[in-house]
Amino acid sequence: MKSLTFAGRGRIRRARFEPRSSLPIGAACVVANGVRETLGSLLGTQTALRLMAPSIPSPPAWPLIFENARLYRIRGTIADAAIVLRHADAIALASALFGESHERPVLARALSPIECDLLDRMVAAIASNLGTVCGNREAPLVERADAIGAFVTYFELLVEAPVAARIGIALSREPSPETRGALTPAHISRVELVASASLDLGTTRAADVARLRVGTVLEIDEAALQRCSLHAGGCRLAGGTCGAMGGRFALTVER
Repeated sequence: MKSLTFAGRGRIRRARFEPRSSLPIGAACVVANGVRETLGSLLGTQTALRLMAPSIPSPPAWPLIFENARLYRIRGTIADAAIVLRHADAIALASALFGESHERPVLARALSPIECDLLDRMVAAIASNLGTVCGNREAPLVERADAIGAFVTYFELLVEAPVAARIGIALSREPSPETRGALTPAHISRVELVASASLDLGTTRAADVARLRVGTVLEIDEAALQRCSLHAGGCRLAGGTCGAMGGRFALTVER
């Protein structure tokens, strides 16, 4: 979904819409906790895991996410999910499942058939924790896939102990956004802005400006009074005619 964000610094910022995942962070946390407990049971030791917030990768990013990765597809009633294991992460997890060294393995080593079978079983166990984000599974089996397309949301589970590895989770669709209250003027009615009015007097030669002294009187054409503008935070807010009212300078907003 498109979310309104404000770029830059200062009290007035440029508004723009950016794609942002509408997947609730709570749902991703439920998945992460379930995967942590599953891995702890499989590895026979306490597991530390960190969740990376869900995001919406750009189209060119998806091929990089899936490159040289073991892909597993889970079909659900709400959305399809994919579990992504990059080659180095698959080797690290396979080594940990066999109780081998938890050092980061070299990328060139190929997985043995026994390691592949064990990884497939591990992924099937992990997939049982995805019901929160993809609903009930339409089939009990987890499908191996050579390529997966048409996915939208992605987040990662960073396993930090007893092995360092990443487990990627991709979803084929975003959840339907909830209806929320709109922003009204009352929400920003107490925000204070420092505004200044300026008057466009036209152009003059640099030599004439250099001869200005304190007390010099500048003639103002009557038409120039209609070229007054109001600024705040470097932005032009309004235009109109300058004048005076009640002993103070005033601006009549006309545009």
